[in-house]
Amino acid sequence: MTKAKATPAEKWALPAQQARSLATRERLLAAAEKTFADKGYDGAKLSDIAAEAGVSVGAVYFRFKDKDALFLGVAETFVQEARARLGEFVVDDATRPLDEVVRTFVMRTAANFAAHRGLFRAIIERGFEHKPVLDIMFALRDEIARSLQDALSARVRDKQALGDAIRVATQMIYGFLLIGILNPHAPTRQNRTQAVKGLADAVVAYLQSMVPR
Repeated sequence: MTKAKATPAEKWALPAQQARSLATRERLLAAAEKTFADKGYDGAKLSDIAAEAGVSVGAVYFRFKDKDALFLGVAETFVQEARARLGEFVVDDATRPLDEVVRTFVMRTAANFAAHRGLFRAIIERGFEHKPVLDIMFALRDEIARSLQDALSARVRDKQALGDAIRVATQMIYGFLLIGILNPHAPTRQNRTQAVKGLADAVVAYLQSMVPR
């Protein structure tokens, strides 16, 4: 009797136990990020993260050596997802004007920062002492800058000037958004939509003044 071929879903499906373990890991990473957002990196205890995820502290230690390992796991997951969605942030469409591409990038980057406030708060409070996290975040930053530069290169004559301006512009964007994460009185916390639109205006004006077209 010929054995039926496995369907794609059956072929790649995880065993029930492994699937549950993966789901628990994802729950722990989400819980860690929320706890970092609420309490900061130093204030977050593994017992808080376990409670947020609805598991025991032992379940945390079964999957992560310590809080640093959880922090690295959150950062790695963020980077993987950001790379998969890069086209949503950097719109590479030659028919769109420079200011529209830049505004889209700023608005979607701001939304991503807001959605991952816990990660970025932890980076500010702990990340500069955590080289593995810094390395993967800086690699992503450089990759995004190159993608934005590539998307805008057809619209300008001076490619070198564009590259230099993009590096300054992305620093403007990230610095503005990171301050907003920690400072409850920052414009992005008081009137987020208006503040981000103002940031986009400033970045567009800077690029247009620095890069001849």
